[in-house]
Amino acid sequence: MATMQLVWTLTGPGEAVPARAPDEARLVAAARKGDRDAFTELVQRNQRRVFRLAGRFFQQRADVEDTAQETFLRAWSRLDTYRERAPFEHWLTRICLNCCYTRLRREKGTLPLPANEPAVHGDPDAALEVRGLLSRLRPSDRFLLLLLEGEGWSVEEVAGRLGWSQVNVRVRAHRARKRLRRLLEEGGGP
Repeated sequence: MATMQLVWTLTGPGEAVPARAPDEARLVAAARKGDRDAFTELVQRNQRRVFRLAGRFFQQRADVEDTAQETFLRAWSRLDTYRERAPFEHWLTRICLNCCYTRLRREKGTLPLPANEPAVHGDPDAALEVRGLLSRLRPSDRFLLLLLEGEGWSVEEVAGRLGWSQVNVRVRAHRARKRLRRLLEEGGGP
């Protein structure tokens, strides 16, 4: 497939998100045949989710935009791998998560935590302590804990979206929480 430059606009807060049309399969089929307008429609339908998800892992708008762009470009070039067993957005979310994870690993352990994290039980000091502890974890641990705790995804959702087994997700989450607990016992803080 030819390289494609994607252009889209972000919708502002409070703007209505268009309802999912039942013609997703038609759009995917058309995009697979090279119809850029069909793929642009798929991008527009899913851009908010991709930007929000990438925004959980990167603070800088440029990093979020680059990750989203990479997500959509990978999706365009790999449309033939989408098997339609799950909704298109799940497949796209998996690509986005893989792009985030790859970018984090490439940056050697720097996972900026969202600056606007709510205070833990109304205690801003506790929120700072949690941020400090998370910043000391390996990127893979932070990545998984942000999905499970920050995004509120279930083990099944994480497994399905990342292509891991549920056992793998549970084991990794257990080990990440254990490392976090050990850091807390050692005195916490950054």
